[in-house]
Amino acid sequence: MSWRADKKTTVGECKSISTTFLKKHGYFCGWQEGGMKWTNGQGEDTGSISFQVSVQEWAGEIRFQYTQTQRYNGEKENLDYPVRLTAAPCHYGGKRWWFLCPLVTNGIACTRRVLKLYLGGGKYFGCRHCYNLTYESCQEHDARVDRLAKNPDLLASMLNGGNPLASLVALKAAFKLNKDRL
Repeated sequence: MSWRADKKTTVGECKSISTTFLKKHGYFCGWQEGGMKWTNGQGEDTGSISFQVSVQEWAGEIRFQYTQTQRYNGEKENLDYPVRLTAAPCHYGGKRWWFLCPLVTNGIACTRRVLKLYLGGGKYFGCRHCYNLTYESCQEHDARVDRLAKNPDLLASMLNGGNPLASLVALKAAFKLNKDRL
């Protein structure tokens, strides 16, 4: 993958923890403790975290404990902090657990309800919005848009064709064509 200055960091490039993982491993019943490891593509450990989960009926807390090494000086810092959890009922019974993002941006606490928290360049886990993360697919270029922008007849036929997906691609091409003319 080539690096471009205008590309954002993707969620796939960050360590993350999800309520799906916690539920799958039985952490949402009373008080539980555990941990997880992250590995790279070669199976080598790249990090680990310990946590304690304490939940009641519709609310709870997870306490994260890990050591982070500062990139600029190699100094290690032990981190230990809580993140609130909340649950919401599902339509067909049961409940879904959510993290409440613990980060503060511009002096305002986020508290966004999210299924995943990321270690996106800071020292604390937070939501993708606070870390301004994106998905890999959002940064991929759609060559079909360029082809349609260069062929107005094909563009017109796709806009009038009735296929919703083709019309969406054609609409993107029409926007690109008009933007390039300005």
